[in-house]
Amino acid sequence: MKKIKIILFSIILFLAFACDESLDMFPLDSVTNETYWETEDHLKAASFPCYDIFYKDLLNLGEGCAETAYWGTMQGGLNKVSGGRHTVTTGFPVTSWWNNSYKNIYNCNVFLDNYNKAEIDQEIKDRYAAEVKTIRAFNYFILTSLFGDVTLVSSVVGVDDPIAYGPRTNRQKVVDWMLEELDWAVEKLGSEIPSGDDIGRINKWGALSLKARVALQNERWGVAAEAAKAVMESGKYELYDNYYKLFQYESNVELDHTNKESIISGMYITDIRTHNLSGELCKPTNYIRFNPSKTLVDAYLCTDGKPAKRGYEYKDNPAVQLSGLYPDEEKEYADYWVNRDPRMAMTVLKPGELWTGGDDGDEESFAVNDTFRLPRFASIQDNNWNGANTVTGFYFTKYCDPVFVNQTRKDANNIHIIRYAEVLLIYAEAKLKQHGTLSQQDIDITINKLRDRVGMHHMILSELNSWGMDLETEIRRERRIELALEGMRLFDIYRWKEGERMGMPVTGPKESILISQLGVNPYASNGVDGNGDVIYEKASASEGDAGRVFDPAKHYLWPVPNVEIIKNPNLGQNPGW
Repeated sequence: MKKIKIILFSIILFLAFACDESLDMFPLDSVTNETYWETEDHLKAASFPCYDIFYKDLLNLGEGCAETAYWGTMQGGLNKVSGGRHTVTTGFPVTSWWNNSYKNIYNCNVFLDNYNKAEIDQEIKDRYAAEVKTIRAFNYFILTSLFGDVTLVSSVVGVDDPIAYGPRTNRQKVVDWMLEELDWAVEKLGSEIPSGDDIGRINKWGALSLKARVALQNERWGVAAEAAKAVMESGKYELYDNYYKLFQYESNVELDHTNKESIISGMYITDIRTHNLSGELCKPTNYIRFNPSKTLVDAYLCTDGKPAKRGYEYKDNPAVQLSGLYPDEEKEYADYWVNRDPRMAMTVLKPGELWTGGDDGDEESFAVNDTFRLPRFASIQDNNWNGANTVTGFYFTKYCDPVFVNQTRKDANNIHIIRYAEVLLIYAEAKLKQHGTLSQQDIDITINKLRDRVGMHHMILSELNSWGMDLETEIRRERRIELALEGMRLFDIYRWKEGERMGMPVTGPKESILISQLGVNPYASNGVDGNGDVIYEKASASEGDAGRVFDPAKHYLWPVPNVEIIKNPNLGQNPGW
């Protein structure tokens, strides 16, 4: 009940602080600011609007703007980014994420400008300030990753403050500042996992985990490895025993105290603070919002640790050994799941599983099924919306609660912002980039712990070498598989400079399978790709043509929103925009 009251109060406080300006200038005549900051309860309540940044839309940003989870339809705002069609005037998501981040930074700055007024022990005040500084750094992680150089605002900005009309700060200087802020936070935060009324609050290890993420994204390999190793050696966190259940309501840390994998989460409460993810993954009377890409399906290894397909990873390397456990050619839709990494069936819905999406794509048109058999394409159902319609031919089961797919905003499972598995992956990647290789021991304490949880074949260096597989490619693959649909894909693609993926066609299952089992290619006019897969959205021949495009000279950074440059011409614009 206390948790509910605090959240409700935070909404009121957030509305009181809300402001229209993108840098969120402070209402200097606010009576609240002069009289509010007195007790620990005041500080706790005032910090909750800062925590609002940890919400489900982080998945929309990190997945829908990339190529692992195709968002809705071609006209969707997120697809403007993933397909290279966004511009300086794109409101959602370009302008909205600039504004959302700065509004949350404003909430953080209000807190940090005033928390020392409270007449309580300095240690307590600093702990709350450290939480808020960590959250503020998280906002700048998003901003710098998307926009590069950004305006660094570390206190509330008045209407006449020169910083509101000055140039952006160099990205690397902002990163230096973030790391310093996080170091301060680490020193002030407690080391115990929060419990009781403090469940969901940030501790020392949350700040260190974010430091590791920030450092990795900005190629500070040694810093990232050191921060990740400190979390690993703390003994506070461990992998949850069930990968699938980790993304369901029953594993919420406030319900299941054996869950010591969640480090920072977006916290939800039944009927109080909810989200709509299940409905977006499997809406029985509409098109689904998150469509798993065929490239994700192809990325899963077989249970022997070898690739099922060459895929994007080894398209130019015929020497790589493919698994003999996978069919030479898929004949039926269910063949895609044959002898694959167990995480595939825990992430992408497999035929034979529970289905609450209404009519699927089987031969019984408009019949409601309780078991999933085949994907449903609206384009071959006379645009009848009597079932969950996919555009790629696949559905996510990860994060999806079948009970809530036909209800609106009823989900209360927490959203993982940073979990221990990511820390292990950060350590592996950072060590590899720092030293050019990994030892088998490095792999055993990171990648193979993730594989042990699901009973997957170990990554063994000698086998990778004999099979012709590349270590860095496989570390990246492991991260993609483990963290699918968790909001990190866009940031990973930008860091790895794999933007070419986003300019490729969006494909689905093999045409031969769909003709055999559904009777038709749902996108016949688009033809098929070199693998015989149907094409939903083509790649363009050049920028400006219809279809997807990625220009490495400009698309690794988003444009500064034009509306912001009109207000402050000194912001300048990113290259190519």
